[in-house]
Amino acid sequence: MPIDGRRVSRRSGRGIRYAALAACGPLLVAMLAACGSGDPETTAEADSAASSGSEGLWDAYDRQKQNLAKCLNEKGLQVTYLGHDTLADFSGIPDGDPTPEMIECYEKWPALDAPVLEVPEKPSEERLREDREIAKCMRENGVPDWPDPDPNPAPIDGATLRQAKEDHKARMQQPAVKAAAKICMPDTSDLTGVG
Repeated sequence: MPIDGRRVSRRSGRGIRYAALAACGPLLVAMLAACGSGDPETTAEADSAASSGSEGLWDAYDRQKQNLAKCLNEKGLQVTYLGHDTLADFSGIPDGDPTPEMIECYEKWPALDAPVLEVPEKPSEERLREDREIAKCMRENGVPDWPDPDPNPAPIDGATLRQAKEDHKARMQQPAVKAAAKICMPDTSDLTGVG
């Protein structure tokens, strides 16, 4: 369907999916910021770590892993945390299924995602123009809160990116969004918007 006299169909399906995800990123990050992990010990560390930057996030990550190793050792294992910059985080974890005692430690000290920030590719002017046309089309076709693309996407950590993709995939299944996407992104065969 023409938009402002041009076709959006020049975009690849993959490009459209990433553009749609990038457009939703700021909203999703704001929503996710309001959610906690549910574990008061890890949440308190993460909150204090966030205030001290990425160094603090790595400190919290290392402390969590060290606490897990300590708990496993208290259960009779000989486990050592090797650090976040090694290929294997731990030595001494036995092969096979975890015992109930090990599961107890894993539940008490759940794995944290490493605080590695991914820097999304900055979109070209042509891509921004096309993404703005898609956003305008989506708004005109029943999705009034569809955001414009972010010309300067901020770095995002792996856990937040993974959650943003899941949230975006769910949003793309909403009837109004699906209907608008068929009009505004006709060349996208996978209307989940996630590659």
